Amino acid sequence: MFEHFIESYGYCAVFLFACIEGELAVLTAGFLCQRGLMALHFVMLAAFLGTLITEQCLFFVGRRYGLKLLKRYPTLSEKSDKVIKFLKKYDSSFIFGSRFIYGIRNISPIVIGMAEITPFRFSSLNIPAAMIWSVAVAGAGYIFADFLEVARNNLQYLQVAALIIFCGALLYFIRKKTST
Repeated sequence: MFEHFIESYGYCAVFLFACIEGELAVLTAGFLCQRGLMALHFVMLAAFLGTLITEQCLFFVGRRYGLKLLKRYPTLSEKSDKVIKFLKKYDSSFIFGSRFIYGIRNISPIVIGMAEITPFRFSSLNIPAAMIWSVAVAGAGYIFADFLEVARNNLQYLQVAALIIFCGALLYFIRKKTST
């Protein structure tokens, strides 16, 4: 049943979760790719499209409705202060890297849109950042699954090594105890 759900809706789920704070979903999808349940390049594409479309839309929401949103939702206003400080201090670097900063990822494009950054400039930084984010997060899930697979395959060797270390330590303490 799980495999059927993944086959039917997995890429759509990755897309939708990438639209929000979707690191965990994209990591999990990368993990499932290593298991053969999904294709890594399609997961990366779905994550890329989800995060890119969302960030671009939020940028234009910020250009059009940013001040109204901040007045209506005071908690957004608090986060926007952080974003404005980062934007003033780091400019293009912040625009490029804001998706990697937990807690302000979704508010950043709104505030950047309010800052009168041109759509071309935002897009020229946002598109490569979305590519890097989707490849890095999905790839990390894949690599982690690969690491777990190697660890599982080597578990018997690790158990033997742990037994040898335990016996060696036990002998060491027994000898030390009897020699004093």
